[in-house]
Parts: sequence; C-alpha cells; structure tokens
Amino acid sequence: MGAEATSWFLFTLMAVVIVGCSVAMMLSRNFVHSAVFLAGALLSFAGLYALLDATFLALLQLFIYAGAVTVVVVFVVMLTSTSVVAFDSLLQRQTWLALAVGVAFAIPLIDALRTLAAALPLAATAPGGTEELARALLTTYVAPFEISSAILLAALVGAIYLAREAS
Repeated sequence: MGAEATSWFLFTLMAVVIVGCSVAMMLSRNFVHSAVFLAGALLSFAGLYALLDATFLALLQLFIYAGAVTVVVVFVVMLTSTSVVAFDSLLQRQTWLALAVGVAFAIPLIDALRTLAAALPLAATAPGGTEELARALLTTYVAPFEISSAILLAALVGAIYLAREAS
C-alpha cells in the first residue's frame, strides 16, 4: 500500500470515527457517555490535523479541546446533575422542529461547502511555522484570543455557581 492510499485510509477512518462519535453523542441519553463521545470526536480531529502535518494544531486540539474542555464538560455534567426525565420530555416535544431547523441549516451549508471545495487549489501550500502563529495570536488576534479565554473562565465559574446553588 502506497503513502497516498495509507493517508486516504487514515483520513476515511478518522472521518467515520468523527461522524460516528458525533451522532452517538447527540443520541446518547447519558450525559457522561456524551462527553466520552465528544472526546472521541475531538481526538479524531487531532488525528486529522496530524495527518495534514499541522503538528502544532494537533497538539492544541489534543491538550486544550480533547483534554481540558472535555474535563470541564464532565465536571459541569457531574456538578449540575440535570434531571434526565425533564430533559427527555423536552426533547420529545421538539424533535420535529429540531429536524426542520437542522435541514434548513444543512442545505445552504452543504451548498457553501461544495462551492468552497471547488474554489480550493489542488496543491497544498506550505503552512506557516509556530512562530508565525504565535506572532499572529499575540499581536493581530490578541483580543479574540483573550475574549475566548475569558468566556471559558466564565463558563467554569457559572458551572460552579450552579452546582453550589443546587446543593
């Protein structure tokens, strides 16, 4: 098997794992199982980045999303102890509306992705290095970078507040 066939096989395998974990996450009735499926999808995304030789992005995906964010999600689920019975009855009433909204968003999204894929160049360009990314994050994009960290911190503080209020 050649290098191109191996890459294609690994890409297909990771894409199937991402889609499978994402669907399982949405359909799971257990919140902790959903968090595990989320971690599986995020780990597969890290594999995709590694396949694209974007090592820095793969490591960021692995440590920040698959590690830290998944742990925060598990803590939020365990601390808030959401009532599953009320959640299930809420989902049953909104199933058809959710399906209609999902299809309404999916159709233009698929069309936009096809248009974008047709406009992409056939040959990949060489990615910039880690130093270039760090310079961009700490100069041009410093405000969005800091705002996203503040939002994550606020979500964690909110989860702790909700957990203390419930008990």
